Amino acid sequence: MAWFETNGIRVARVGVDCVDVDKMIRFWSAALGYEVTRRGPDTAVLRHPAGAGPKLLLRQRSRKLRRRRSEGGGNRLHLDLYAVDAERVIGWLSSLGARKLSRYDDDGETGFVLTDPEGNEFRVMTAGPAGFSRPFA
Repeated sequence: MAWFETNGIRVARVGVDCVDVDKMIRFWSAALGYEVTRRGPDTAVLRHPAGAGPKLLLRQRSRKLRRRRSEGGGNRLHLDLYAVDAERVIGWLSSLGARKLSRYDDDGETGFVLTDPEGNEFRVMTAGPAGFSRPFA
């Protein structure tokens, strides 16, 4: 079993519903260093250049569907990202279009809750250098 697998499975892809696929390609490729590997009329698949970690699938959905979900239907995505220094990364992500919502300290994990340019919440946690030795732990 590889270091990033648990019980013989691993995350292969994370799907993100969005209104503007091109806008989300710009944000997530800059934020994660991912490249577009496939582009369709209403979808895009991004992956790390070395093939590390899960792929990101961006799927265009109507504004009407987005509105219904925002009215109680749940978040269209939730990523937890490790950073050596979350506070330093927040400014950079903000320059890409993210918005900081809050700081949290939950059971020893500290970091920030942000939204991407379309309002999807994600967290950036301070993991320190040790967090990168086993990024999927």
